[in-house]
Amino acid sequence: SALCQLLALCVLFVLYTVGPCGHIPQMSIKEWVDQMQKDLITLADKASGLQSLTQIYQKHKTHFSVETNRVEELVSTAAGNIERLLESRSKALKVRRLVFGDIAFVLFFSPDKIVYYNAKDDKKNRYVPEDFHVDPDFQRLVSYNTTAVHIPTDIYEGSTIILNELNWTEALEDVFRKNKEEDPTLLWQVFGSATGLARYFPASPWIDSSKSANKIDLYDVRRRPWYIQGAASPKDMLILVDASGSVSGLTLKLIRTSVSKMLETLADDDYVNVVYVSNERAEEIFKTYNPKQAVSYNNNSL
Repeated sequence: SALCQLLALCVLFVLYTVGPCGHIPQMSIKEWVDQMQKDLITLADKASGLQSLTQIYQKHKTHFSVETNRVEELVSTAAGNIERLLESRSKALKVRRLVFGDIAFVLFFSPDKIVYYNAKDDKKNRYVPEDFHVDPDFQRLVSYNTTAVHIPTDIYEGSTIILNELNWTEALEDVFRKNKEEDPTLLWQVFGSATGLARYFPASPWIDSSKSANKIDLYDVRRRPWYIQGAASPKDMLILVDASGSVSGLTLKLIRTSVSKMLETLADDDYVNVVYVSNERAEEIFKTYNPKQAVSYNNNSL
């Protein structure tokens, strides 16, 4: 790009103007500054297209008019637009009340009649949407006629609780489609349950973005920040890690993995710190306890 070329030119110019003893003559610095000023002005004119805009305006100025903007009206209009946008998104989050009687606890239907699209198991799927197509908004295969279901790896999808949730959350498909019709700018719509089941719209094959060993899917909707913030209250957490000489190898690796997963469950409203314990007394540990806000930067440093 033009900016990269300009930077390269500046570097070459500096190398050229430096004397054999590493001293830059004062006159060379002035020439360097003047040249940079000219190049920056040229780059700004080229990038902004100011001359082209000026020519277009002069050619068609009879079609333009210059008016004074009222700042109060502009701010009021922008605030109203933002308010309407947030209100429409808020309505999309309000799921219509569904009445299921005792079905949440007692299985009154045959598991074989439950048909759903398992987003991460195409080989065993009894149902795969036939209208998958690459959507320009998502840049991936999607189907707007159904939802996709994700069940954590450590959850048995044939359990009674999961089958019940698969049965009654199917009604969310109509809710998601209606939300999309009322607000076409909506992208993903996701429902997450306390059991870890996630149903999202539009349906799309699951893409595991984690870097876990052996490509094991470790995604769990209950560990997502938006779920945690909605289901938990702010908290302070102190994690004590055994750092004595007897802890090493696989045990130490498991401890680090556990701490990492615990940090993933925290939200920005939480405060946390990790303390390595060897032979210190508990009283001394709490004296030095200095909690940090559980943002991604701090979690990575911990």
